[in-house]
Amino acid sequence: MQIETIEKFKAYFRQLKFDDDTALNEIYSDNVIFIDPIHRINGIENLKSYFKKLDSNLMEGSFQFTNESIIDTTAYLQWEMNLQLKRPKKNVKASGISVLTLEQKIIKHRDYFDAGELFYENIPVLGSVILFLKKKIAG
Repeated sequence: MQIETIEKFKAYFRQLKFDDDTALNEIYSDNVIFIDPIHRINGIENLKSYFKKLDSNLMEGSFQFTNESIIDTTAYLQWEMNLQLKRPKKNVKASGISVLTLEQKIIKHRDYFDAGELFYENIPVLGSVILFLKKKIAG
């Protein structure tokens, strides 16, 4: 059953369509905890609201899953994400890993990625400052 849930998860995120949240009920438990470098969200209804907000700024998006490991009730999914944003109008790429804890469905979803690469570098003025600082630090 857990493998089936993981496959549904990957299918959902391969081609992001946040406007259709019915599949989320099959993937996530009602009391799911979602954590990433920016957010902590409790409950499937709050997670659906978060995804809908993301969708409002998304023209297209997809995840390519590049590696996975499943140990007992935990899945580790490595991914490359591509987003085509409305504001700012640009393409954004990021790498990361999702750690999923499962019972029958996902009860905890934690994403690890470089928040600067994904978010902060894409804010007009702040992004320029962060990129400048990264270059200075790298030497």
